[in-house]
Amino acid sequence: MAQKHYFELAKVDSITLTLERECGYSWFPEIPSRPRTFCGITIGTIPSVPAGWSDWEDGYDRKTSGYFEEYSWYRVDEINKKIYHKSHVEITFGYKQSLSTQFESNEEAQEWVDELIESSDKHFHVIIKN
Repeated sequence: MAQKHYFELAKVDSITLTLERECGYSWFPEIPSRPRTFCGITIGTIPSVPAGWSDWEDGYDRKTSGYFEEYSWYRVDEINKKIYHKSHVEITFGYKQSLSTQFESNEEAQEWVDELIESSDKHFHVIIKN
């Protein structure tokens, strides 16, 4: 079920825009199965490891691209073989209460923030943190 958040712009204390950034998952190609040997004698087969995404350096804990479809905060770039955290905006009301939402692009998130600021009678200062 989708949620709708309605709030008074006069009560917004801060708006934080986090731009899209690459996450720690890397693409690993398939490792084919191969014979297992001991002292030159074949004793079985080492199973293949399918191609997939992993955040481990050795790449053995692999996940398919479909795994990331369950999470709204990831964007998979199949062409360039990269995974990104989507840009998102967090709006803070006082010290404890806030809400956040993800966007498909940095431009979409920036437009939304600009519309909020233009609709408000408050003056927001921008601090850029890298």
